[in-house]
Amino acid sequence: MKKSTLLNAALLGSAMALGLAGGASAQTIKFSYPVAKTSTMGQTIDHFGGLIEKSTNGALKVRGFSDAQLGNEIQSASSAQGGIVEMAVTTTAALASTVKDFDLFQLPFQFPTYQELDTVLRGKTARTMLDKLSASNLIGLCYWDYGFRNVTNNKRPIEKLEDMNGLRIRTIQNAVYLDVLKALGMNPTPLPFPETFTAIETGAIDGNEVANDVTRATSFYEVQKYLTETRHFPTSSVVLVSKRFWDKLDTQKQDAMRAACDEAAIFNRKAIEASDVDTRKFLADKGMQINKISDENMQKVREAVKPVIERVTAGLDQEVVKSFNAEREAAKAKSQ
Repeated sequence: MKKSTLLNAALLGSAMALGLAGGASAQTIKFSYPVAKTSTMGQTIDHFGGLIEKSTNGALKVRGFSDAQLGNEIQSASSAQGGIVEMAVTTTAALASTVKDFDLFQLPFQFPTYQELDTVLRGKTARTMLDKLSASNLIGLCYWDYGFRNVTNNKRPIEKLEDMNGLRIRTIQNAVYLDVLKALGMNPTPLPFPETFTAIETGAIDGNEVANDVTRATSFYEVQKYLTETRHFPTSSVVLVSKRFWDKLDTQKQDAMRAACDEAAIFNRKAIEASDVDTRKFLADKGMQINKISDENMQKVREAVKPVIERVTAGLDQEVVKSFNAEREAAKAKSQ
């Protein structure tokens, strides 16, 4: 397996020691995810599990492990590669080291609406990216989402580009994320998700950049004062299946899993959109000050990240970039 693989021998050994490798039935799907069970992602996994159990007449059952119980995103993807867990959900940002094309979803401000994002996620180019995961012993089943990412912090409300200067913001370990936040004047700090709350609480960092739903479900509102709706990145995520597990399934069960994943994707988006207004109200009621950047000031923010977009796209397969952008433009035209 190539050097860039996520598989970690130490993690494999520790998980086996905990009895995860062989303690459950072969037809019980252990599904690892990093956020709370009450989040929209947790709800989506529960819904997916119900669909799977029904469509296979109970032959397959899903057992969700929330709150990074079985490891953070990278560790869970690694465990899926090794067959320790059957499924995990991992952001495209975390998977870009495995399939570089996924960085197209990290380019900032490319998707103004969920409708446009979903059209591209269901398109041919995004499907091709999923298929490339098989070389790393992973099956990319479909895409789910956490919602657009916004910036929270304890220093000040962000009303213009200059207000971002110097903020120590937790982010995902992804080169595009880091470069974008640096271009905006921030001091990005990659941290495993489970360590973020304590880092904010102790003042080791000033804030976070994450979807509002995650801010709510993980109680970040307890340690964050300001929320600015920048919607800079989508949090598109890939539903991963261990290839070792997948190859043991018959075609009927594989088809049932693909169909359930696609149906759960619709549930996932509806849940995010349905909770959007309520989540903002909830966070405001908890004391967070929520604001948006004016259109005039937002234009300056967009200008600041253009060099990053140009540099990233120049380093990718140009045929993939071309097809991705064509689908994105078609989605934009369709939504107007």
